[in-house]
Amino acid sequence: MNLIDSYRKVLSLRIKSNLWVQETFGPVGGILREGLLKLILECHNNLINAQDVSKQKHEGIYGNMYRRVMEGIVEQWGDLPEAEVIKYREYKFLAINGAILFPWRYGKDATCKIESCDFNPGGSWLRHLLFGKEDESQLCLDLGAGVSNQLQDVAGKYDVVIVGYASSPSALYNIEWGKVTSVLENGFLDFSFRERLFDNNVSGAGSMDIIAVNNEAFDVGPIPYPQLEMQEDLSEEDNG
Repeated sequence: MNLIDSYRKVLSLRIKSNLWVQETFGPVGGILREGLLKLILECHNNLINAQDVSKQKHEGIYGNMYRRVMEGIVEQWGDLPEAEVIKYREYKFLAINGAILFPWRYGKDATCKIESCDFNPGGSWLRHLLFGKEDESQLCLDLGAGVSNQLQDVAGKYDVVIVGYASSPSALYNIEWGKVTSVLENGFLDFSFRERLFDNNVSGAGSMDIIAVNNEAFDVGPIPYPQLEMQEDLSEEDNG
């Protein structure tokens, strides 16, 4: 492939990416794309500092990052006209233009790949809620009458955009988001579109990519970000 063909492919994928953001979230899509990146970087930085101040070797404080990201999404964009705040037990998460933004810390090191991580390792009802069907009577019985009403209100009625990231108190490795069509039998997510927002892969330099989905190629345009690092023992805390 020559330089002109490569440029055309990059341009085509960039257009595809922008169209997906626009079609999924409407006019606020560009704000979300940039804002989510900043939010996760800020949450990561704040929590590694809190973990350091605590002097705990266990990852307990940093392990709450997924909750903080979830709260931050609601705090920053919950007042938008396109936004709907959905409550489930002690959680609040946000749907914008009919698409739920769901943060997921899918891994704790740079080797983890979102497409090969189990989305529901602990049988989380919250995660099942996102992709459940309205007629799942057994699930309703398991959850109890109060929660079954929430299941009927949410299950199958929203698109789901996963905001995934791999991180630890030592570093933030990767951030990407994308629309999920289903959860496969092995627990892996089936994406119809996916875009990497941050990749701390080369000497702290990030990159924004359109990820290969369904065997399509991707483009890369480097965007420098500071590497946020501190040394800390990794724990076996649930990845949230």
